[in-house]
Amino acid sequence: MTFQDLLKRVGEAKAETLPALLPELFKAVYEGGFLDAEVEALFLALKKKTGVSVAALRKDWARYRATRDAQAREEEAPPITPEAREAARELSEDPALLHRAIRTIGELGVVGEEENRGLLYLAFLSARTEAPISVLVKGRSSSGKSFLVKQTLALIPPRGYYELSSMSAKALVYADVDFRHRHLVLYEEDGLNSEEVLYLVRTLLSEGQIRYLTVEKTPQGRMAAREIVRPGPTGLITTLTKGLTKEDNETRTFSLYLDDSKAHTLRVVQALAEREARGDLPEVDPTPWHALYELLPQKEVVVPYAPAIARLLEAQDLPEDLTRLRRDFGRFLTLVKVVALLHHARREAREGRLVAALEDYALAYHLAARPLARSVHTVSPQALALAVAVREVHEAKVEEAAGKNVPEGAVAVYVKELARHLRWAKRTVQKWVDQAEAAGLVDVQRDGNRLAIRPVEGAPLEEAAFRLLPEPERLARELGEGGSYVHPLTGETCVLSLPQTACAFSPKTEENALQDEENQRARHAHDRARPPEERRLGEENPRARSEVPSPSQEPEERARRALAEVAQGLGGRVFRITAPRPQPEEDEVEVEL
Repeated sequence: MTFQDLLKRVGEAKAETLPALLPELFKAVYEGGFLDAEVEALFLALKKKTGVSVAALRKDWARYRATRDAQAREEEAPPITPEAREAARELSEDPALLHRAIRTIGELGVVGEEENRGLLYLAFLSARTEAPISVLVKGRSSSGKSFLVKQTLALIPPRGYYELSSMSAKALVYADVDFRHRHLVLYEEDGLNSEEVLYLVRTLLSEGQIRYLTVEKTPQGRMAAREIVRPGPTGLITTLTKGLTKEDNETRTFSLYLDDSKAHTLRVVQALAEREARGDLPEVDPTPWHALYELLPQKEVVVPYAPAIARLLEAQDLPEDLTRLRRDFGRFLTLVKVVALLHHARREAREGRLVAALEDYALAYHLAARPLARSVHTVSPQALALAVAVREVHEAKVEEAAGKNVPEGAVAVYVKELARHLRWAKRTVQKWVDQAEAAGLVDVQRDGNRLAIRPVEGAPLEEAAFRLLPEPERLARELGEGGSYVHPLTGETCVLSLPQTACAFSPKTEENALQDEENQRARHAHDRARPPEERRLGEENPRARSEVPSPSQEPEERARRALAEVAQGLGGRVFRITAPRPQPEEDEVEVEL
């Protein structure tokens, strides 16, 4: 299409037909390689016909070019080489895969934030499933939110995401972009700058597609309705400085809180200084990680122990109106499935479906248990710190007021006092007061033009009090299963429980072995038949109950020898082993190797 053809097309434009015309016009300009002066002439002509400002047209044109450039880079991506394919296979067979991913992101310059690194990486990988996980990365300005996202993206091939700084109201509808099985990355939530944009994004996340009905002018000059469909599934990754955003956004995402403490800031400064003294960051070859992403099998994953997880949820302290858990629990199971897909080379397949192992739950638990509990309880480390400060300042003021015969009910804490106590800026205090109030940690009332803040009696002020998912060891006891895994944060080998055959017992005859197996099954069935109250009482003790009596009179020494052999085979540190006892009493042997 020539420049004159485009001018003629623009001469027929009207305000109501502009949304449909722009994608066609931008595509022709992009593929025709027109001069900047010609593009400006087209924009001036559009302004005269529709009243839309030239500045707005330039912004839309810049976004379109960025989109097409990104697609061009994606199409030019080289095919997966045999070497990269082999490297991806080795990664999938490595029990320490997640620990390696977290460490690699650290090598790219991210200091600390190991838990957030791992969970963000899994969230990006979830785009390969039918339920991509969305994440809000929260923290103060300059806390490294965007840097964490950018460095994690280094392990994801370009076709796995689409980056934006902002978007116009109907960009998701008219942009010539394939959003299927990828993440939309916005580096500031302010990029979602209108209710219409927010609505379209929420629809894309929840419904898995956008269906938009518009009216366009036909070639015959008549107006006709047209439905535009933008299919998903799609995930959203965005950063924000607020403690809370709109509820509809919060309940569709995981919230990751960055460490913005003074101690961590000093660690970051030290790392920056050492990097400058050393030179540039070490180069990291992303090819194996990109190949791993591309080669994740498109298989359904089943989590056979999901009902057991649901039974063991720490739900006693949750509020009655917690409907968001319906979404959060499904998101966590998606994380378990992603971990199973990552380790597909080591997972069992049944009828074309991968079966998630207990190890997959343990890995997902160590990365997502705290963020999930924070999201469910609407609480953060910053909100807890603020609530603790409110209690401390309030107690000091109550003690001072007692000497002046001022009633305790008249004592309140104010933002200025909290800012001085915490050494925070007042705007920072105000930001986290909202979340602390939403979590029921403080009571906030208006005192003129000030906020009068008081502690809530009995409110938990330690993060350990906010729990939801059962620990892997507890789930293992519930299932009567065991196994080992490499801790994603520390790289240490952890043993959930050991099969009884791991201990060096005296050899048994085949008849005795069969009899013991039948007895074990009978005892297990009997235990499962007990009322839930009795089972819960037994589970309150974190130490496992032995079911098989040991023929040895020296169980501790025998357990130590067996544990040493297992640890040597695993090549790591074993945290705990449960040793059998002659009597059915709960006990254990702890060995430090």
